[in-house]
Amino acid sequence: MILQGLVLSGDVMESTFYDQSTGQPKPGHSIKLTVLDTETDEKYDCQITDGFASLEHLKELKKQGQPLDVLQQVAAQLRTELPPKMTPITLEVRRVKGKAGFMTLVCRMAVAA
Repeated sequence: MILQGLVLSGDVMESTFYDQSTGQPKPGHSIKLTVLDTETDEKYDCQITDGFASLEHLKELKKQGQPLDVLQQVAAQLRTELPPKMTPITLEVRRVKGKAGFMTLVCRMAVAA
């Protein structure tokens, strides 16, 4: 499904998970955009998985096991690349995830499709 909307806000979310076998912290990063659907005027929280070069770079650095400060620098760079408020955006909705009444659309930029 394609979502045509306007960006209301966006951020790079940081989280820490722990490896079940070693107990070592594993940092995680994701892009969260709040998007207003221009057809229905519904507001959606969207997690972006593809479409930003710095996000791909961040994923690669994480696979390489780079230190947290390096990952945070790239995440800060990624924040500067996020679209500004009220920017028209086209997203490809990959799936919907929800928990306890909250719904998040897992998307990628339509140009990455």
